[in-house]
Amino acid sequence: MKWRKNPFIYEINTRVWLKEISDFYGMPLTLGELPDECFIKIKSAGFDAVWLMGVWEPSPAGREIAKNHEGLKNEFLKALPDLVDEDIVASPYAVKNYSVSETLGGESALKLFREKAAEHGLLLILDFVPNHTALDCPWIKESPEFYVQGTYSDYVRDSSTFFNAGTESEPLIVAHGKDPYFPGWTDTAQLNYYNAALRQAMIEVILRIASMCDGIRCDMAMLAMNGIHYQVWGDRLFAGKNFQYLREEFWSQAISRTKALFPDFIFIAEAYWMQEGPLQELGFDYTYDKPLYDWLKHGDVKAISSYLREGLDLYQSRCLRFIENHDEERAAAAFGIEHHKSSMLAAATLPGSKLIYEGQLEGRKVKIPVQLGRRPYEAPDNDLSSFYKRLMSILSSEAFHIGDWKLYNSRSAWEGNYTYSNFLIWSWSFEEYFYLTVINFSPFRSQCYVPLPQDVTDGKNCFIVDMLGEGAYERDGCVLCRQGFYLDMPPWSRHLFNFEFEVQNIDI
Repeated sequence: MKWRKNPFIYEINTRVWLKEISDFYGMPLTLGELPDECFIKIKSAGFDAVWLMGVWEPSPAGREIAKNHEGLKNEFLKALPDLVDEDIVASPYAVKNYSVSETLGGESALKLFREKAAEHGLLLILDFVPNHTALDCPWIKESPEFYVQGTYSDYVRDSSTFFNAGTESEPLIVAHGKDPYFPGWTDTAQLNYYNAALRQAMIEVILRIASMCDGIRCDMAMLAMNGIHYQVWGDRLFAGKNFQYLREEFWSQAISRTKALFPDFIFIAEAYWMQEGPLQELGFDYTYDKPLYDWLKHGDVKAISSYLREGLDLYQSRCLRFIENHDEERAAAAFGIEHHKSSMLAAATLPGSKLIYEGQLEGRKVKIPVQLGRRPYEAPDNDLSSFYKRLMSILSSEAFHIGDWKLYNSRSAWEGNYTYSNFLIWSWSFEEYFYLTVINFSPFRSQCYVPLPQDVTDGKNCFIVDMLGEGAYERDGCVLCRQGFYLDMPPWSRHLFNFEFEVQNIDI
């Protein structure tokens, strides 16, 4: 199997999902024992790939920290009021070992899962956490030089950033993983990417993962970039060691090595701080589009329009669009219902890959911390479920995957009416197919004209069907390309139009 252009990816919180399926069937199931119905449901919903989040061997040390962390405990109780100790698990982003958890069935079960997924036309994505390991990763004892280290005075002064991985008599002070803007993650140990041996070890990890799946999602990928890595840790990266500044970027090395052996393997970067473009230049196939998420959430139509007008085509086609994931609030809770639908239509009909989090299709509202292995029951939102089912069915058309995307500028419906700037409008075309996305992305009723391409509509009768609604229209294509397609839309409303054309008869 190969990746198709603009794929839809389904993120699954593996431990929670597998528990619920096991409860439904009344028996404990491993990844290798899932019935065909699970794969049929995902594929029929319109997905190309499954991202199994959190399959690696859990960290006992990480679980103990989660159980005793007061801040996390408050989050746990907010999400799961009937919390018991058994519900608390280690963070999947404090990896002890890149071996599949035995509670999920181990590597043989994952192999069976991948084979069955492939039978149903689904590719598999797994996690890779480049910046840090769990506190009890064997490397800390076996290869302490792989980590950023400090002094005992560092540990005494700042125990939120440093921990003692040794003993009182023979201390080994290691930094916790962190980014530049927040305190350290106290269940993790920070790796040192100015150690060439560490880079080689991590590339070997990636190659091993690549033999088990079809792509990886790289957690906080920008933290392994040379400049940001040095920004966070400075000369500590060289202290007491013979390490030298490594001019080549780790990601360039890792991606080129991997693709030499697995040409169709894809790399997805979780990316922030406007590092999406630089990470794409280093070889990432897709990068998180967090700016778009923020603008969608805040209803910033001007920022979105500017971003799409100025964005390079190649860059846009390598963005991963989403309106929720395991780190963000549930969209059904963060967005109003119409705002939610319009944001999803926008994200889903832009170029690039699309990420949907398990539970999003049903309108789940409770965000579950990644250290929980259970979630509360939530009744499906039938309105949202119906919307997603209809949208995903439309987007199965090849026009949205191998067609041409075009952004449109709207113009004022009449002098002095500036609501035309509230619209997001673009098309997908392929052979005889022509789809037009139009969204009034504002809390105000808005009007505009949008001129359509002359080569598409001129000299034709246009039969227009709203695929998300009940409307059907007939328009003169000459008018549509000269005067424009008139739109008058309520707040946060949307259409996905399908155009069919008939050449006009011209009397001579």
